[in-house]
Amino acid sequence: MKNSSVVYREIQAFRQPWLWVLLLFSLGTTLYRWQPLGIGIMVGMLALFWFLRLEVIINEEGIGFRWLPFQRRYQFISWPQIEKISLRPYAAIGEFGGWGFRLSWRGTAQTVAGNYGMEIKQKGKKRFLLLGTQQPDAIRQVVKQIHSIAI
Repeated sequence: MKNSSVVYREIQAFRQPWLWVLLLFSLGTTLYRWQPLGIGIMVGMLALFWFLRLEVIINEEGIGFRWLPFQRRYQFISWPQIEKISLRPYAAIGEFGGWGFRLSWRGTAQTVAGNYGMEIKQKGKKRFLLLGTQQPDAIRQVVKQIHSIAI
C-alpha cells in the first residue's frame, strides 16, 4: 500500500458485555480455586481480548485490514483485484461458528462483533472474504464515492 490518504477507517474491538462477563467469571473461578497456571492463562486471555482489534481502511487504492497487535502491515486488496463487493447481514455462529478469524467452505470471515459485513469477491478466487463492520452505510457511501464497483 502506497502512502495514499485513508478515506475510511473503522477500528473494532471486543467490547461485548457477555464476553467480558464470561471472561471475568472465569478469572474469578480460577482465583477462588487458586490455580496459579489458570490465573496466568486467564490474565493473558483478558489482555488478548482487551488489546485485540480489527482495523479496516478504504482508500483510493483499495481495501486494507489488519489485526492489531499481531499484524503491523495491512493485508491489502486493490480495486482492480475486486470483482464484487456486497454489504450484507451474516450469522456469525450459523455461517462461521463465531466471531474472529474464521474459515468456512465458502470463504473467510474476519469479524469482531455484530451481524453486518462487507463481502469481497476477488477476481480469480472461488472463496470470498467477509470483513465485519458496524458502519455499513458509511462503507457503502465511501465505496460509491471512490470506486465504480456496484455495492
